[in-house]
Amino acid sequence: MVTVDQILAYCEREMAARHLSGDREGLRRIQLALALLAEAAEREADDKATALRFRSLAAKAANLREQIEGDEA
Repeated sequence: MVTVDQILAYCEREMAARHLSGDREGLRRIQLALALLAEAAEREADDKATALRFRSLAAKAANLREQIEGDEA
């Protein structure tokens, strides 16, 4: 079974790769997926700590996407 730590590590690697390649849409998708996981953790499992971990990484994805958009302007 996959763990939260494995999901977060995978997302971090994907975010780095997509940031380096300038893939804004890929970063947006990761951000949305992490937001959904945060919501599930909080609502279904009442796990605020895990929800915060997912939300923090979603925010990082948003920041990376904004960096790409700023570089293109």
